[in-house]
Amino acid sequence: MTTLRSRSLFLLLSLILMLGAAESAWSAASRNIDRGREQAGLIFQILASELALAQGDIGAAAATYLSVARQTQDPGAARRATELAIEARSPQRAQEAAAIWQTAAPNDPEAQSTLDLLNVVLGENEKVIRSLSARRDRAIREQQLDGFYDYLAGLASRAPNKADGLRIFDSVSKPDQEKSSVAYTLAMMHEKAGQHQEMEKILRALISRDSRHAHAYNALGYHFADRNERLDEAKRLIEQALALAPNDAHIIDSMGWVYFRLGNLELAEKYLRQAQRLQPDAEISTHLAEVLWSRGRKDEAESVFKAAFSADPRNEVLLNTLKRLGISPARVHPR
Repeated sequence: MTTLRSRSLFLLLSLILMLGAAESAWSAASRNIDRGREQAGLIFQILASELALAQGDIGAAAATYLSVARQTQDPGAARRATELAIEARSPQRAQEAAAIWQTAAPNDPEAQSTLDLLNVVLGENEKVIRSLSARRDRAIREQQLDGFYDYLAGLASRAPNKADGLRIFDSVSKPDQEKSSVAYTLAMMHEKAGQHQEMEKILRALISRDSRHAHAYNALGYHFADRNERLDEAKRLIEQALALAPNDAHIIDSMGWVYFRLGNLELAEKYLRQAQRLQPDAEISTHLAEVLWSRGRKDEAESVFKAAFSADPRNEVLLNTLKRLGISPARVHPR
């Protein structure tokens, strides 16, 4: 809130200075007097907005700043309106303000990313696809295609509906789906959207084109292991991944997980401990904790579950595992 107020005060000061600098011109002719009145009106609106904010009425403050942004097309006012509308949980108002902000400051990456995210959240998929397709062409010209797809993947993954996120990524990436990195991301998005057969098809095609893509082997093997199916094939795929990337924590985690599914708890613990030492994230810690729980070492398992909570208290694998094992999150939540 302090940052937002400092920005508004800066904007207000800028307008006051602009008003003072033009004071002699306003007195020279009636049209300049009218302009002075307009500027004074804008300053009054900003003061009214800040007063509403001080009284806790964020919605009124956002509406007033949006009115200022509409009148002035000023990027500072539009940014302020966007921030306040987001804080007030008014996404449509935030979207309008962000559109003004991005138009007024077309080279500001924060303005563009904010508008993109609001469009995604509001389900404006066609608008997002058109905009990103145009920016893909620019990324090719500027030789920044890898960075573009990193951004696209992150944006699409934040869609409230996984199928919408998949559609955005699939539509924009169609010309580049022979690229290994793009194909892999597309496969993972199919998995998140519950389209497992399509995920498997893409990963198998990727492996046939790029036989050294360790993460493609791992993703397919882990998918089978996690679903507790085709475990012999899962183990072979993960072994191939591990041979290509022997120090990758997520591949080592997959090796431990497939051994857990095969009932070899000793080897499962060995690999999962190694993975957790390399990368103690929530998912790897959860896998290790479940193996320890299955081996009857429940106090130790609860300690590792607490480590998982510390890493990411909203992790889906963690929360689903606790529910499946009948463990209350409050029991293992770190205090």
